[in-house]
Amino acid sequence: MGIASFVIGLICLILSPFLSIFLILPSILALILGIVDTVIKSKKKQPKGLSIAGIVLSTIALAICILIVVFAVYVYNNASDAITNSLSNLEDEIKSELQAQEINCNVGESATLGDVKVTLTSVDKDFKDYYSFASVEDGCKILKANFEFENFGDYTEHVSSSDFECYADKFSCDRFSSVENGYFSESIAVGKKAAGSIYFEVPSDAKDIEIEFDDNAYSDGKIIFNID
Repeated sequence: MGIASFVIGLICLILSPFLSIFLILPSILALILGIVDTVIKSKKKQPKGLSIAGIVLSTIALAICILIVVFAVYVYNNASDAITNSLSNLEDEIKSELQAQEINCNVGESATLGDVKVTLTSVDKDFKDYYSFASVEDGCKILKANFEFENFGDYTEHVSSSDFECYADKFSCDRFSSVENGYFSESIAVGKKAAGSIYFEVPSDAKDIEIEFDDNAYSDGKIIFNID
């Protein structure tokens, strides 16, 4: 056992800087063998030099292995925390930039949100060509806004009437659909264009009308079209 303790302890000591995590158990085994052999030879009054050497070598090897494993875990945790913090900060910066993106336009002007260029081509402030059975609330009229879209990105983009909201004097307006093609939904291929019209029921005496476009559910970025 003394020879086994010495040999295993020596091998563990030599390889401990390279295979530390795999040599903890062999180092413990060598230490146990050395201790057991020392006790037996002490009772028999036999030489126990190899046993003691095995104990020393295995103890040093075990200490080196444990220190290296603890240091590796410490470095890994710090690196992991640093990466997590960096990604979190980057995500916060991206969200802040998206949330701060608010573009104001007028009729006939264009703006780009994400990879989609949106143009408010024209507006009919008192649209009347809707279905005869349609019910329009007293004191209200129908506003029709015509839009054009162009995809500048690398992937197909989707736009629809649901991407728009209308506000009259800061109050939300109801969407109006009792008209032919009252709702549009388009998938725009890369480099292609699409057009669509949206309809809202707005108060006849409204002084400040805005139509907001936002096709990104993960941000507060938007294009605000001011209707004169």
